[in-house]
Amino acid sequence: MKKDMAVKYPHSANLFQFCRKVLDHKFGGIRVIDQDVGQILGFDPADCSHWKKGKKNIRSIQAMKSIAKHLGVDERLVVDVASGEMTEWEAFYEYTGYGDFSPDPKVLDSAKKEYYRRNANTWGRDKELEFKKQFEINEPEINRIVRSIHETINFHEAPLYLPEIVAAYPELAMRAVDKNPEKNEEPITVLEPEPGRIMIEYPMDVKMRPYIRYRIAKAMAAYFLKKHSVTPPADNTEHSTYIAEVQANLFAAKLLTPAYLIRKELANLDAAKDIVAQLADVFWMSKTFMNGRLKEILEKSAEI
Repeated sequence: MKKDMAVKYPHSANLFQFCRKVLDHKFGGIRVIDQDVGQILGFDPADCSHWKKGKKNIRSIQAMKSIAKHLGVDERLVVDVASGEMTEWEAFYEYTGYGDFSPDPKVLDSAKKEYYRRNANTWGRDKELEFKKQFEINEPEINRIVRSIHETINFHEAPLYLPEIVAAYPELAMRAVDKNPEKNEEPITVLEPEPGRIMIEYPMDVKMRPYIRYRIAKAMAAYFLKKHSVTPPADNTEHSTYIAEVQANLFAAKLLTPAYLIRKELANLDAAKDIVAQLADVFWMSKTFMNGRLKEILEKSAEI
């Protein structure tokens, strides 16, 4: 039997897998076959197979535009995967996004209706205030916690080194472990080896990817927010889970990219070049994340 040729274009193979992951996500459980991916570029089964195995170089500008348009993703993500700047998993995480950093009004409205349903017989001004208190994001307290961490590790210049936080807080630990993305393993695992102690496991890699830095920081939120009693409503509903998620997102964003440092760096950037890309390099975060974070900060006059 003739052996397959060695893979010549591994990044093209990664691009194939990225396309498949996005289609899987869009189709919501409907089985995606290889030819579904190949049809993005109008490939016949043979060309599709060559693309999947990395025997066909997918690098043309037209191919990048076609893939991005078909998938409905940012063209830069497609280009980054095709050029090897991103793994398919990193690009997929960028595509699915970082979540909400402030409560979605629609979710809050749904939560209020559910809260009213469970308290209809006693509903009044007190219950209205109780709901507001339980479902608001305590941003000032999150700011205080993040500021305290920054002061403890003497953080005044980006990027933030996560191991410095671990060194300053003995209750926290980080460990690189083998993860198999092909088995859909979660990139971050949070363990509690004993009460009050947190072990964060992350994928072993040559360098820590921006989305992994973000996910580790978000995992740290579980420890710090609980320690300082910044907790979601204790009603164990999907709404309380959502509030906890928003709080963790906000904590991670402020921890890694505090607003005052972003404003400081903005004054030192080359205005003739891509501002977001420059900030992403300074803070070791992705362009997708920094773009959203910068927009959020520019909309607010004072925050951490």
